[in-house]
Amino acid sequence: APAPQSRVRWHGTLELDPGRVTRGWWLDRTPPGSAVNGDVYTEGSSVLYSDAALVAWPGSGAPTHDECATLLNTNPGRHTLDVQVGDRACVGTWDGRVAYVEVISIPDGESMRVTATVWQRQ
Repeated sequence: APAPQSRVRWHGTLELDPGRVTRGWWLDRTPPGSAVNGDVYTEGSSVLYSDAALVAWPGSGAPTHDECATLLNTNPGRHTLDVQVGDRACVGTWDGRVAYVEVISIPDGESMRVTATVWQRQ
């Protein structure tokens, strides 16, 4: 039997702004909940942070749930990644979900805009 398809729990655009008290997002909430830090946030200088785990996505195009899960399970998760527009990362959330973010803009070198996909737990 074929493997079950991973269902998307949430997909959308998030603003990460180090100038705000709530500069990041918890991705386990639907929709994601604002946070001082969180599963994804920035403190500026084109750096993506996570209180959970980040691994840079090396492929072209968007990864699937299974590709991100494999990447997260076979590489040490980091808490910071230097990023540019177009960079992608798989995220392991605090509640055990798998997510993916892509940097779509860094308008002032400090704040950041990302698209995020969060999958249901399997």
